Amino acid sequence: MMTAFDRMKERLSSIRMYDDDAVVLGWELKAYAAEIDRLYIRLEEMFRERFISTAQDIGLSAYEKIFGSERVDESVEERRRQLLLRINLGNNDFTVEGFHKALESFGLNYIISEFPEIGRMNVIATSDYSPIEQAWIKNEVSKIVPAHIEFQLSFNTLTWEQWDGMNRTFSAFDEEDLTWDQIDNRTASDPA
Repeated sequence: MMTAFDRMKERLSSIRMYDDDAVVLGWELKAYAAEIDRLYIRLEEMFRERFISTAQDIGLSAYEKIFGSERVDESVEERRRQLLLRINLGNNDFTVEGFHKALESFGLNYIISEFPEIGRMNVIATSDYSPIEQAWIKNEVSKIVPAHIEFQLSFNTLTWEQWDGMNRTFSAFDEEDLTWDQIDNRTASDPA
């Protein structure tokens, strides 16, 4: 592949101003060419980062900031997948399938329990998330849940088997004076 210097030298050869014997003018041409090559490199990066399907770094971060925080802990492919899911959410995605698609776009591992007769839905996150990630996910989920549905989002809650494994009476739990939200969001790493 020809560099900018080679192309400029070839195209200016007809005026013979930049021949090999014009050393100082050759330096000028090399200076221009170096900057033009640098510009082409930046333009290639800009075009690559502009589209989610080809972005690798800056572009993914810019798109992620539109929806919240950057997901640098994920692979490039996973970040692209989540962004494409999120960007393609439409007005017709306020269905159960659309809700699943949205939750996947957050990178959430979850279980949904639906109670349509009472207009309620419970979402239990099944992976570990930092408090910052939990706050972001709660905020994003609250944006996509239809207004007529009451929902609860819990992170890493204990299973019934884990509760039973604590071998504690109801009175012992009651003495902790926890709110229902604190109880629902209790994890296996919390002190018993």
